[in-house]
Amino acid sequence: MQIPQSIHAGDLLEIRRHRWHVLDVRAYERCQLLTVAGVGPGNAGTHRQFLAPIEVIAPLHRARAPRFVRPRRWRHACRELLAECTPPGGLRTARLARIQLLPHQLEPALAVVRGLGSRVLLADDVGMGKTIQAGLIIKELQARGQADRILILTPSGLRDQWRLELADRFAIAADVVDFREIRRRCLAVPVGLNPWVATPIAIASIDYVKRPEVLQSVRACWWDVVVLDEAHGAGPDSDRLVSASALAGRAAYVLLLTATPHNGDPRAFAALCGIGALDDTLLVFRRTRAAVSLGAGRRVRRLQVRPSAAESRMHALLADFTRAVRSEHGWSDAWLALSVLHKRAFSSARSLELTVRRRLDTLGPEAAGDLRQIALPLTDHGGEFDAADESPDCLAFLGLADSGRERRLLRALGDAAQRASAGETKLLVLRRLLRRIAEPVVIFTEFRDTLLHLRSALRQPVLMLHGGLTRDERRAALDDFSNGRCRILLATDAAGEGLNLHHRCRCVVNLELPWSPTRLEQRIGRVDRIGQRRRVHAIHLIARDTGESRVLDRLKARIGRAQQDIAAANPVEGDEREVARSIIDPDGHEISARAAGVDGAVLPPSPARQQVELHDEAAAEVDRLGSARAMSDEAGARAFASLVATGPWAARTRLGGSRARLGGRVLAILRIDSEDDNGRLIDATLVAVTIVLTHRARVDSDQLNALWRGLGDELQTRAEDASRRNRDLAADLMHDLLARRVAREKRFAQTVFGPARVAVQAGLFDRRAERAAFTDSRAAGEFAEDSADRLRALERSGTVSLRPARLLLVLVP
Repeated sequence: MQIPQSIHAGDLLEIRRHRWHVLDVRAYERCQLLTVAGVGPGNAGTHRQFLAPIEVIAPLHRARAPRFVRPRRWRHACRELLAECTPPGGLRTARLARIQLLPHQLEPALAVVRGLGSRVLLADDVGMGKTIQAGLIIKELQARGQADRILILTPSGLRDQWRLELADRFAIAADVVDFREIRRRCLAVPVGLNPWVATPIAIASIDYVKRPEVLQSVRACWWDVVVLDEAHGAGPDSDRLVSASALAGRAAYVLLLTATPHNGDPRAFAALCGIGALDDTLLVFRRTRAAVSLGAGRRVRRLQVRPSAAESRMHALLADFTRAVRSEHGWSDAWLALSVLHKRAFSSARSLELTVRRRLDTLGPEAAGDLRQIALPLTDHGGEFDAADESPDCLAFLGLADSGRERRLLRALGDAAQRASAGETKLLVLRRLLRRIAEPVVIFTEFRDTLLHLRSALRQPVLMLHGGLTRDERRAALDDFSNGRCRILLATDAAGEGLNLHHRCRCVVNLELPWSPTRLEQRIGRVDRIGQRRRVHAIHLIARDTGESRVLDRLKARIGRAQQDIAAANPVEGDEREVARSIIDPDGHEISARAAGVDGAVLPPSPARQQVELHDEAAAEVDRLGSARAMSDEAGARAFASLVATGPWAARTRLGGSRARLGGRVLAILRIDSEDDNGRLIDATLVAVTIVLTHRARVDSDQLNALWRGLGDELQTRAEDASRRNRDLAADLMHDLLARRVAREKRFAQTVFGPARVAVQAGLFDRRAERAAFTDSRAAGEFAEDSADRLRALERSGTVSLRPARLLLVLVP
């Protein structure tokens, strides 16, 4: 049975012998969850949550008649009251967030709170604050009671960064959930209880969640918001895409974050846009750094490094092996594996040597005594590791029919690479460069083998980030670099994704050029981000008179074009094919349809999407929030809390200009709250009303009280009339917000709880399949009941009612 709706936002209560001001009310079937702020001498500035009627709650009544306070205190409370009041469609939480107010970062949150959509693609350039934009959307939805449970899926290396960003900037307490945390919770909770239920805001690795046994538990929970960071990683036909779609398809709000939304593959872009789609429109925000004029500038330098004689011979032998493979396999079947081999050679001679030696170990009868059992992935620490920077097994696809010839070519190539690695010219140049750079620097390379070789070759203290580190090891390395304990950070692309290094560093050195313009921009974007106050320096080391020089020529023409428009293909894969052709096949052989990834299959339809632009609205919001921040301070917060607790205040103006403007009138500031049937605050409107005095004598407390008693009803009516437009606008915006959510929840309720049932094949020796089906059926039933309760609560939220106007401040001449 539902309890009476006797508690409302704005009420003054006594709970546990302290006074509290009700900020928010969440109604359930048999209780109310109250979010309150302390306004008493022993709890001022604290926030708590209580359950009614579990707690002993006593309502406190404020004085209706104003009392005189000092003008300075009155002024502090008035400034805080004006700063705290938000117009309909404005942002309620950005004022207190620890963020720089930039219009482009406010646009997505404005679009969501105004009901323009429930699925958002944040596709800005690298370093433009997509995490901040997502955090602001979450905070605004929380303020409106629309985001109780939030799931954030990220690459493993970004989990702690998300947790810190949410806590420091938005005061959102999120938990990193990994295999250790789940194991700890399973030991602490009763058997059969889902450990994910106890985490309202969870941050998890997408590679951990995609595991079947983990995904089943996560899907059994209700999530209001699902955030997928680096969403481009959920490519077509991947486990990441399947798991992300399964979770986003049951969430009321879906946020997709990626700086590379389009990689040239229409199937990949359609898959990205379709994550969480339920016949709704995807809101797209795609802004470039040039368009919003961010950053202190960038200077890019290219250092041409002349290869040694040993390195030149290594590249010549690699060309011989390439010709042998192409003559036997053709371009279409060999280009991808050969491109990886050339990448390894450009990265370091040591990297190429290791690849060749691994292939030689698997060739012919010499490898018969070295048979190895393939290891099961039982020690990857729940998706913490990233194998993208490991040595790929590419040469297995390039085997020659004459194994003796292949062995001779590879031995010569491996020996040449070994001799070249003893004195690599790029490393010599890098050591000289580091002696000249007297500040922190980040050195990027693509492969972990090169990173380890680089650590031993530099002969000085360095830190490393690569895909083989655990969460604690990554965090320790970043802490040491950020705190200045070491000035050189070596990183691979797999570990450097999403890092914020701009507060500590402005120099990036690329040991080799990546073959993708997007990846190159991602590297520089680690230091060229919002908040970087110095000019960024990017240095590319390029081997002269090798195919690496042609890599640069291909990338230069593509980078600017890929950043212009989300609709224009960002040619990651296509660009790599062109680079590979210019290096491996300089004669210009055409790439077949199969190599280009176009096999004649019908592409899936891309879900509807809408490019959203709210420039003017966001600029106006920045001005309003800037003024609100200027008016708000600690003294004002204390005065406002006291005003809420003790009732209306009055003050006499001491300034001649203010007294002249008032004339023979009294200024009264009233607040009118609009709320839904659950008691939650929808809108608060401030109304200023003037009262003409019939005499010019000094007004005292008795006269002011008599004036209020005689004009109370008239002031109520005038305040309601003056606030009507704001109230109607707030009700319309709330209706749009709820309508989007209700429609989406009804769609996925039909999808999840429809009449279709999956037949279960009983096992011959056990009943695991039947038990799993029973568990899924029971979870679906609980999910359906929860869905019905939520829809009823949302319908109650759509009914807006008006509370009586409340007098707050009075100014008399």
